[in-house]
Amino acid sequence: TCPLCPSYTLDNDVLSTEQRQFYEDNGYLLIRSLVSDQDIERFRKEFTRICKREVKPPGVMIMKDESRKSQFGQSESVVNKVQDFQEDEELFRYCTLPEV
Repeated sequence: TCPLCPSYTLDNDVLSTEQRQFYEDNGYLLIRSLVSDQDIERFRKEFTRICKREVKPPGVMIMKDESRKSQFGQSESVVNKVQDFQEDEELFRYCTLPEV
């Protein structure tokens, strides 16, 4: 641990020491099965609806990886980020899950 580097996690009992260190080193943490498969499927469906523009929540920005267009065309597989989705009730519900 670098004494001059900022720490992004809190020293509490929510994450293990190993999880905290992984997050500090890599900037992300994967916790398998944190969210139910049922919820993940609902979020996936809503993400796809947004990507296909079947729904258009105000302010949502869809970011695409142009290098993937030759492989996936205009499908949702080209989308690498949906930003400012707080107006989409279903997708924003992810942020309010107690598990998260």
